[in-house]
Amino acid sequence: MLDQLKKLQLDLVSYREAVDEIFSLSPATPRAWQQRLFEILVCTSQLYLDYLLVVRNLPALDAVSSKGSSSDLVRADVLRERNLREKLKHELESSPPWNHFRPENSFSEFTGLRSLQDYMDQFTLHLPEIYEETFRAEVCTKDFLANRNASALAQLVVALQHLARNHIGFVLQALEWASDEGSWEESLVAPKGILNPPPLPSS
Repeated sequence: MLDQLKKLQLDLVSYREAVDEIFSLSPATPRAWQQRLFEILVCTSQLYLDYLLVVRNLPALDAVSSKGSSSDLVRADVLRERNLREKLKHELESSPPWNHFRPENSFSEFTGLRSLQDYMDQFTLHLPEIYEETFRAEVCTKDFLANRNASALAQLVVALQHLARNHIGFVLQALEWASDEGSWEESLVAPKGILNPPPLPSS
């Protein structure tokens, strides 16, 4: 139970590191974008799983919390979130490899992801929101692990709900499709040797 919270701490940091790696794509290529988005997809999916596990274990966590304690309200850093959103928007819009991205697929009508702009909108809205919420969740997790603070646990649940329900639930499909090799021009993404395999030895 408490081990799950310790793992949550690591996963919150891993998500931020995965997003930060976007800004070190040098040189930026279609394959680099595809792989980076796949890593963000993995980290984002893990955070959603962490949220579900915390909710499942909430009665047990509540049972070991200190009811009489209180904790300062942890607020989001609006400026930090806005700066990240602007930086991410610029990075996405100025990266030439997106010219090789194929946004439409057989599920576009269901997902609403019909154009490159649809993906950009999803990423610039949700990824910074999740990023900022990880800070609040991390502070609350550390507080609860150190002090069994009931207020910190309540804040953690609110942070995870906001992170998972309001943002991860909406951006996962965009990440899923954008991190799929089939969404990029094949010759630009496929690993070396797949499209042009070496000739078979003559008998």
